[in-house]
Amino acid sequence: MRRHLHLASCILLFLLLLAMGLRLYRLDAQSFWNDEGNAARAAERTIPLILAAAAGDIHPPGYYLLLHFWRMPMGDSEFALRALSAFSGVLTVAVVYALGRDLLDEWAGLGAAFLFAASPFSVYYSQEARMYALLGLFSALSTYLLVRLARRPTGPLFAGYVLAVAAGLYIHYAFPFVLFVHNLLFLGWWLTKGGRKWRTVAAWAGLQAGGLLLFAPWLPTAIHSVTQWPTAEHGYRIGEALTDVFRALVAGITLEMTETRPGLILAGGMLFAGLWPRRGRIGATVSLAVWLALPVGLILALGLYKPAYLKFLIAVLPPLCLLLAAGAQNLADLAGRVARVLRPALGVAGYGALLAVVLLPSLRNLYFDPAYARDDYRQIAADIRAIERPGDGILLDAPNQWEVFTYYYRDGVPLYPIPRSRPPRAEEVYAELEKIAAAHRRLFALYWGDVEADPERLVERWLVAHAYPAGSRWYGGVRVVIYGLGPLPEEPTVRLDARFGETIRLLGYAVGPGPFEPGDVIPVTLFWEAEEPVPDRYKVFLHLLDGTGNLVAQTDSEPMGDLLPTSAWSPGQPVVDRRGVLLPNGLPPGEYTLSVGLYHLVGGQRLPIVVDGKTAGDSLSLGSLSVHP
Repeated sequence: MRRHLHLASCILLFLLLLAMGLRLYRLDAQSFWNDEGNAARAAERTIPLILAAAAGDIHPPGYYLLLHFWRMPMGDSEFALRALSAFSGVLTVAVVYALGRDLLDEWAGLGAAFLFAASPFSVYYSQEARMYALLGLFSALSTYLLVRLARRPTGPLFAGYVLAVAAGLYIHYAFPFVLFVHNLLFLGWWLTKGGRKWRTVAAWAGLQAGGLLLFAPWLPTAIHSVTQWPTAEHGYRIGEALTDVFRALVAGITLEMTETRPGLILAGGMLFAGLWPRRGRIGATVSLAVWLALPVGLILALGLYKPAYLKFLIAVLPPLCLLLAAGAQNLADLAGRVARVLRPALGVAGYGALLAVVLLPSLRNLYFDPAYARDDYRQIAADIRAIERPGDGILLDAPNQWEVFTYYYRDGVPLYPIPRSRPPRAEEVYAELEKIAAAHRRLFALYWGDVEADPERLVERWLVAHAYPAGSRWYGGVRVVIYGLGPLPEEPTVRLDARFGETIRLLGYAVGPGPFEPGDVIPVTLFWEAEEPVPDRYKVFLHLLDGTGNLVAQTDSEPMGDLLPTSAWSPGQPVVDRRGVLLPNGLPPGEYTLSVGLYHLVGGQRLPIVVDGKTAGDSLSLGSLSVHP
């Protein structure tokens, strides 16, 4: 027995070290994304300001307050702020083990602890400066205390449960899903084993009231926030939604469905085996199944299902890991009836297969695949720093990017969060943009979350009509566009009749007066017209060539900053297309040639050009310009 306990303790220690290693590995390799930046800047504020900000947020203040005190000794680096979540994830591994030991047995607890330690879903949110790892911790901890209370109620356990419930409520508004589970489990216990004593109900009501009493100061704010919480889309199929939920819980969000399918089949078999009734475990199995299924059902029923909300399900990752571990054990026991030597081998093989097929590929993507990286505000700030100069300004569309961007960009050119209100009012947005444009020569615009903040794209539509977009780049889900500002000609300075392909005509153009300096945006206005409907979409390119014909700068986009594709043109309607070419820093002085052309959005084939009845190749010269040092 002593040897058994020693072995189990050694395995548990190894699993905790594994969990810590996976969560600390490359913890600061990625930039903070928007919500993490909000948390980082919120933690800098005083407690009254944190409470005031949380009152207008969709999250309670518990995590921000805890992070506020955490950063005092730990610092405010990315590693330090994310370490709170990493530490929470490791603690959850220990609680999952304890739950498995009490509900199932020692080895099932160790198996569940391994699955949670290596879970890509848990690791992902344990490496994020947000409250979701803590949500998982308090979901597991409160349920563990509930299990202990059901077996031997004591004063410390009562107090611990009340504090865990209150903490969970202050951490996230999804925690009440866990309380629904607890109340349903109590009802089942009371009906079957509690002797139906009303004093037991009174004691339980006192427990729930204790947690709510501690949460009472925030309860009115919570009710207001939850009732204002926007619902998700309802256009989903229940089967696809459940598959997506299962994929996220088993494989995390860094593995595509096609890669996940074999692992999901394996995990599904283990889950089915874990749900199979087994003597002595029926109550534990039903309890875990309720804990797993009820929050998922509530999320679907309340219209909260969408990819961005899958992180709420970290509250049900512990019961899934416990049921998978029970399934591996049940399968091993079944094999042991055929040949005893197969029992340990099959148990290890189940975990190993899941690790190889799902967990390791998903963790590899999390650590190393740029496709799954968070929005890179760190690199945005560095790139703007590298080319900024006096006269520049930065637009943040949506305004709540301010927190994360200023985490990396503390001092520099002026910042303008815009639009200021939701929903935005066009006249206010346009008036502010006019003032901003009058004060700057170049603008950097960061577009993120504009579906909520600027659904009509007022900022971008104004800029493509009143400025010169000179190229864009995606940094994860953030698009950065640089604009030049200057005169806005409404008529061509050079008129011509150039036909691109069969139906598109260039009626003329205007190029801003030089000379130009490196870092300037060359303002170009192109005047297009379609003679007939254009069935295909084309991109416009502007190329700047040196004296030997080498390309030194370019911009490519669909007309009007990608907002008016050629397939949407009306025959005979003029299209005024403003676009710029950003001159690289360090561009040698001299004479350069500017040329324009069109190419297929798909395939890249250029359209032939005919000018005054003569073939002009696939690019048209717009003349030369001078660049001075």
